[in-house]
Amino acid sequence: MFKNARIKLTLWYLVIIMLVSGFFSLIVYRGFTKELGRGFHFQAMHNPYERRILIQERNGFSRILPFFIYPEELPPEEVAEIITLAKQRFALQLMIVNGIILVLAGTAGYFLAGKTLHPVEVMVDEQKRFVADASHELRTPLTSIKTETEVALRNSKLKTKDLRRLLENNLQEIDKMKYFSDSLLSLSRYEANGHNLILEEVDLKEAIHQAVERNKAQAKEKKIDIGENLSEVIVKGNPQSLVELFSILINNAIKYSKNGKKVRVKVRVRGKNTEISVSDQGIGIRQEDIPHIFDRFYRADSSRNKSKTDGYGLGLAIAKSIVDLHKGEIKVESKLGKGSKFTVILPK
Repeated sequence: MFKNARIKLTLWYLVIIMLVSGFFSLIVYRGFTKELGRGFHFQAMHNPYERRILIQERNGFSRILPFFIYPEELPPEEVAEIITLAKQRFALQLMIVNGIILVLAGTAGYFLAGKTLHPVEVMVDEQKRFVADASHELRTPLTSIKTETEVALRNSKLKTKDLRRLLENNLQEIDKMKYFSDSLLSLSRYEANGHNLILEEVDLKEAIHQAVERNKAQAKEKKIDIGENLSEVIVKGNPQSLVELFSILINNAIKYSKNGKKVRVKVRVRGKNTEISVSDQGIGIRQEDIPHIFDRFYRADSSRNKSKTDGYGLGLAIAKSIVDLHKGEIKVESKLGKGSKFTVILPK
């Protein structure tokens, strides 16, 4: 698709360039013919008997030598022939120049068309991948609900206890789909309309407290201690999105940590910036996975088994979008089997 679009765009470039080139060539040609006629007229009026025009032939080529002193007069019909020859030669030279322009413009236009369409191609590929990944993630809970419901309907001796268990399982799958759709909406909002977020002064200590409260139940279930070392820092940002950012990082730290481990949240000021770090003692991330963990739907191999950890690979993509909207930076350090540390750097 994009190859044909590139060729079409190149042809449009060529049409525009050659129209402009042809227009200016026509102007130059008309100017040349007028000046040529004016020159002959000037010669005839001022020096009719002393200065003439000679066509010099050498090695099969002819060239016009105007205002050349020649002892005998040239008949008018030969003068007209000389003018016609001069026009033809000049027109030929213009055609050669336009041919060179056509070749150069075609090459440059094809290259420029590729550069122009490349961002569009990348965007379309990302969109296709996004739709494919989203469809895959939605298909899993829908298939589970459909399968369990069909099995239950075929069972004529279904008991109330089994029916209740079926409904509970279906409700869990529905909650997963709701979480997934909410995550998609959040990511879409930050990527498309995030620049319309209202910024105000935010107390980072309070924002992190709210994020910890959101994840206390999960931490308690896994007996994970969340330690806080927070400085009093005020930054310019959006309160809700910053709470969501810290909640995502704390939730990931808990999710990928074993029972009884520790998660540490630290805030400190460094020059004109504020650093917020969330560190865990979890499974860690392989070095080859680190450059991709902020991509949508990306999950490292160690976390792809959903029987161990639930997730859709959207959390860190949302976190990265929030950090970008606040003109900040997010970094990660990790050692496989020992844990990870996510650091968010925000301007004060």
